[in-house]
Amino acid sequence: MGNNAPHEAVLIAAALLLWSAVAVALVRAAERRATGGVTATSPLTVVSAIAIAIGATTLRATPAAAAACGVACIALVVAAEADARTGLLFDAVTFPAALLTSTIGVLAGDAAAAGWGVALLVGPFGTLVVASRGRAMGLGDVKAMFAIGAAFGPLESLIAIFGACASGILAAAVTRRLRPGESVRFGPHLAAGSALALSLGDPIVRFITRP
Repeated sequence: MGNNAPHEAVLIAAALLLWSAVAVALVRAAERRATGGVTATSPLTVVSAIAIAIGATTLRATPAAAAACGVACIALVVAAEADARTGLLFDAVTFPAALLTSTIGVLAGDAAAAGWGVALLVGPFGTLVVASRGRAMGLGDVKAMFAIGAAFGPLESLIAIFGACASGILAAAVTRRLRPGESVRFGPHLAAGSALALSLGDPIVRFITRP
């Protein structure tokens, strides 16, 4: 990350860990309002957030990319745990994540990539939600995709969605829910797809687009 890479990495990792705590608090408050109760954050979610904070600073080429991708992935991991319990991807965390990733993209001069990423995901999947009247997918999933698109841009967002769909199909097959009328809570799979994009998206894109 430039000449001050170690210093920048530490600052970004610390900021992402702070964001993790904020995201957990936002989801816990939203879950309490929605259900009247709240469940303690699992150790797996905590470990995943820490791993993302560290991984983003080492796997991304610029501080802005590390921050945006880290924000999106952490938000999705935290939101996914609540989605697995309640079936809800709370706007309380997905909306701030979308706002933060978009802002980072604009300030870093990557507004076009962020915009294309958002359009590529939100456009088709938002249309699917409207056309199916929410039966094929929930609007919360599309809102979460906004953060993915803004953080990863168009090409890596496709990798994230491919990973999410593959994870969802595999999980549905294993749990024998791959049948008409059955539903799959997609939040955990969006989190898995974003983690895939964070860890392997950049090398995959460079391989595909090499001369």
